[in-house]
Amino acid sequence: MHRNEYTGVSYSSTHFILVMLITGGVITTMACGGGEETAPEPDTMVEEPVAEESPMDASPRVSFLAPEEGSTVSSPVHFMFGAENFVIEPVTDPLTIRQGAGHHHIGIDTDCLPAGEVIPQAAPWVHFGTGSDMIDMQFEPGPHRVCLQIGDGEHRTIEGLNAMVSFTVE
Repeated sequence: MHRNEYTGVSYSSTHFILVMLITGGVITTMACGGGEETAPEPDTMVEEPVAEESPMDASPRVSFLAPEEGSTVSSPVHFMFGAENFVIEPVTDPLTIRQGAGHHHIGIDTDCLPAGEVIPQAAPWVHFGTGSDMIDMQFEPGPHRVCLQIGDGEHRTIEGLNAMVSFTVE
């Protein structure tokens, strides 16, 4: 047993070693469990550098944060959209296209549009020209699928920036 000279608490050898390892101390022990302790040395561990994201990891993406794919929900349905490595911004007047920026659109019970196509400003499409990323919407009971599509400052779809979600309203 080891006794901590500061707290007076006794520890088993195993517990003492764990405590010392956790706090960054160094212990030398002799064979057969008997031995002496040495004073803890300063922490000499060097932090590993954090790997930077490669350009391949930094590709822009959009997703539905809610509802979850295949979920059963009640109406009104709460939608939340996510975007990574892409700036969601309000539409400007006059319309301005900024590289790496745009806004959300959702298409209700429709497919996503091909890249470069202007998203219609009529049903079944809902525009989020203020740059918002959520909405609550009434849906009839039954299965539904919704397309999330990013449009640039002129509402043109951008390659690869779309997502689909299917859900059932009870």
